[in-house]
Amino acid sequence: MEHLHETYSLPLVALSLLVAFVASYASLALAERVWSFQGRGRASWIVLGAVTLGMGIWSTHLIGMLAFQLPVSVHYDPLYMALSLLFAVGASGAAMTVTAGKAPSGAKFLGGGALIGSAIAGMHYVGMAGMRTAAQLSYTPYLVVLSVAIACGLSFAVLYASARYRRSGRQATPSKRLAGALALGAAIAGMHYTGMLAAHFSFAGELNQTELIPGRDEMRLASWIGAAALLSMLLIALTQYLDRRLALRMAEWNKQRYDSIFEHNPDMVCLFDPNGRLLRTNPAAERITGYDSGSYAGRSFSQFVNRRESYKIRSCFAKVLQGSPQTVEFSIRHRAGHEIILSTTIVPMIADGKIVDIYTISKDITEQKKAEKQLVQAKLEAERAARMKSEFLAIMSHEIRTPLNGVIGMSELLLETPLTEEQREYVAIMVKSGRGLTQVINEVLDFSKLEHDKVSLHQDPFSLQRTMEDTLQLFRPEIRQRSLEIHWLLDPAVPELLLGDEGRIRQILINLISNAVKFTEEGTVDIRIRQKHREGERLQLECTVRDTGTGIPDSYIPHLFQPFHQHDSSARKHGGTGLGLAICKRLVELMEGQIQVESVQGKGTKFTFTIVVRTSGDRLAVSV
Repeated sequence: MEHLHETYSLPLVALSLLVAFVASYASLALAERVWSFQGRGRASWIVLGAVTLGMGIWSTHLIGMLAFQLPVSVHYDPLYMALSLLFAVGASGAAMTVTAGKAPSGAKFLGGGALIGSAIAGMHYVGMAGMRTAAQLSYTPYLVVLSVAIACGLSFAVLYASARYRRSGRQATPSKRLAGALALGAAIAGMHYTGMLAAHFSFAGELNQTELIPGRDEMRLASWIGAAALLSMLLIALTQYLDRRLALRMAEWNKQRYDSIFEHNPDMVCLFDPNGRLLRTNPAAERITGYDSGSYAGRSFSQFVNRRESYKIRSCFAKVLQGSPQTVEFSIRHRAGHEIILSTTIVPMIADGKIVDIYTISKDITEQKKAEKQLVQAKLEAERAARMKSEFLAIMSHEIRTPLNGVIGMSELLLETPLTEEQREYVAIMVKSGRGLTQVINEVLDFSKLEHDKVSLHQDPFSLQRTMEDTLQLFRPEIRQRSLEIHWLLDPAVPELLLGDEGRIRQILINLISNAVKFTEEGTVDIRIRQKHREGERLQLECTVRDTGTGIPDSYIPHLFQPFHQHDSSARKHGGTGLGLAICKRLVELMEGQIQVESVQGKGTKFTFTIVVRTSGDRLAVSV
């Protein structure tokens, strides 16, 4: 057995490499179209891509076989040649179909790489099986495996790199696409020439006795190659034609979409050149400003505003020309003569890294600004009215309390003179009524001060125990007249001396205890004060006032701390202004605390509030 030594025609080898690279570049360009389409459009691009890649693989193989020369005659079976072409086209189409989704998985990439690799390898070895020669063909196994690995590995790498660009939302640049074409072309050519390296031809007999048939199959191969090249060129030309049609259609669609947005925008939209000349306006501009598009054409927008507003707009334009969008408010005079106010967003339009146009979108905010101005004016008037009310209340309370104190004082003196029982009863009613009226005036004045944040808290030393004793002393006469018991307990952990506003704390206690006594005909009133939390000199106290009175209806509890809000039956029976609990809530909040209520109608009510005071080490102040 004599081993035959093959030779290669270097020009034809170079031609086969060129065909492989060109076909790979065209097929990758078609693959990008596949990924951007759905339905029938995608199927058409898959067919074009499969035929282009399959023909490229097949042409590379045929040219490589034409470059391959043996010292014996070689024939090619047309059936096997056609079968190898179908194999290349079919496997290429399957690979494009598998990887055509928006986010193909790793398994699909592996499958796609394997399919393209099998298209290259299968076409090659089917074509080799179609060789008819007197020599005996054999293969080196590891080189066969290597050829298939080259085809599959490089194919997978190209598909993976393309998918990464697709996922990032970018299209491959020409340089990236060229690199991919070189890699895929290397897979085609590398597989072919590695496969040819794996092939060994041996011949039994004398070479000089071999009948050579020069030129016949070479011409047939050349014809097939010419037909394949012509078809590939037609496919590439068709691709370019379809690309151009698609680009024109997309450009027309984008123009229609842009025109629709531009023309039908309810706000004023303007297009400027970088020099500030107005090129185009939408219909809303005429509706808002009264000027038609002809009035604006070729003119600077600053010509329609005063000098101060013009400077503001030019400053914004200068920043936009540096690539920074701006929003500005300015006024412009309507064609009818009145002033309108626009809120304008100025945006640069950038193409190829350069600012080619400037867009502005202006919203008419004239009515909004008028409403804001009216709101500010109303706020000022409300504040002025509130200030006048406070001053009126202060003056009136002073003017009323001065003669009222005189009436109460003289009535108390009158009680010390000899009077009949009936006269004494009348005078006592006068004193009680005067004191009640004084309390009403004080509550209204206190609430007015709290409402306008005119109450400031004092920080003076006081004894909470003494404050409680003095407060409860006020209710002793009323408790004796009714079947009531009052109990109170002060937490021993509370320091003897505290710093805070004793008067306001006493006011809260008087209001809550007064309500408990007022609404409890018989039973008990229980008061508990405990230390809830302590941090350094800061001390949080919790006070609970519980009674066994009539309770509060559930429907009334949400409104309990609102000013001037009273339950109808309570107002008729017990009187009052309805300000006591509202004042308590405001004072508690001033002392960094909270107040809440729990009540069961017919069983009683519990008020709980917290306040913050401070501790003091000055024990001498307790006895002062």
